[in-house]
Amino acid sequence: MSHLIIGCQRERGLGFDLAEVLDALGPRVARSAWAIEGLKYVSRDETDIPVLHGGDGARVLGTELLSSLPNLLQVIDGEFRAFKADGELWVILRAVDSSWWEVVSDDSAVLSAIRDQFLNVDEQP
Repeated sequence: MSHLIIGCQRERGLGFDLAEVLDALGPRVARSAWAIEGLKYVSRDETDIPVLHGGDGARVLGTELLSSLPNLLQVIDGEFRAFKADGELWVILRAVDSSWWEVVSDDSAVLSAIRDQFLNVDEQP
């Protein structure tokens, strides 16, 4: 699998979060099942976002994940794994210490979409 690192997009802070990464991936985000693990985040109203707390490894619908985004202020750490309807993994997104995001996929369309959307993208071995 190819491994991309998305770094800061502006002088202070990342300048993006989960919503922008998901937006870059397009409509199949909503059609996927997402497993969320190790999540640490800040919500806009300082309360838990229920859809994000299904337990490590539990899957949520992409539509539910997308509906949680308006109340999500910042992901600090966590991994989001997306699965097609047939159960095949198609992308892994990782937030790392509010410092960068990692995107892991074999899908060239995913990798191109990330490179097209973000300025500071490095490929890792």
